[in-house]
Amino acid sequence: MARRVASSAAIRHSSVGAPCGWAVFFFLSKLIWFFIQPLGLVLLALLLATAGFLFRSRRLARRLVIALTLAFAAVCVLPVGDLLMLPLENRFEKPDRLPATLDGIIVLGGPEQPALSGARGEPMLNGGAERLFAGLDLARRFPDAPVVFSGGLGDPWNGIPPQSDIFRDAMMMAGLPEQRMILEGQARNTDENVLLLKQMLQPQAGQHWVVVTSAFHMPRSMGLFAKAGWTVVPWPVDYRGLPPAVLPRSDLLEQFEVLSIALHEWIGLAAYWATDRIDTLFPGP
Repeated sequence: MARRVASSAAIRHSSVGAPCGWAVFFFLSKLIWFFIQPLGLVLLALLLATAGFLFRSRRLARRLVIALTLAFAAVCVLPVGDLLMLPLENRFEKPDRLPATLDGIIVLGGPEQPALSGARGEPMLNGGAERLFAGLDLARRFPDAPVVFSGGLGDPWNGIPPQSDIFRDAMMMAGLPEQRMILEGQARNTDENVLLLKQMLQPQAGQHWVVVTSAFHMPRSMGLFAKAGWTVVPWPVDYRGLPPAVLPRSDLLEQFEVLSIALHEWIGLAAYWATDRIDTLFPGP
């Protein structure tokens, strides 16, 4: 997907690079998550059990297989993912009313699929596409407010566009003029989303900014905005957790997906709090 040249001065792309320390944090977070996510733990347990059988540690291997089977059965039967997801999604609610005017509508990256978009030559989205729909709805309601997006993770050497390019193309397909967009295409995680956007936009006291992201992602996002001293209005969308009245789920893959997302957020909150990126473990209103 070729990167277009901006046709108006209203279109701004961030050229601010992330400090070296951010790169280390990003790499370690992805490496650790690979092994502690649910499927990563399953893979690790199977590898250890296989090693046990090969090297005659059969007792250890049997215990690992039994533990893995019981854990798998528990996740399939019990709504563990939903119980972890609901507190995240219920932490922030949409306000009953918004200010009369907005200085900007911020949409955080996540719904884009860069590798698939690059392979197919058109914007491809995942289950979090409601972030874009909500951004479009707010843009319609506030026609003078710019729509701001933050998201990178592109790889020009392999033809993989940054999330910001995919967002731009998808929004233009939906009818939003390119001149209304402000794009930040360097951020690789939520921490960088907030810090790079603040450097780029220089928000002032008394301004009104709305932040659109998935409901489960809102506590970590709001904690980062608060840490940066930037007052924003939360606009959560893309709910995944089911209330107890409509449980259990019949789709096991969906059950594991919800669990994985919820664990990712709780671990992310703990990591951001431990590294002083947010002031409280579970940011709230």
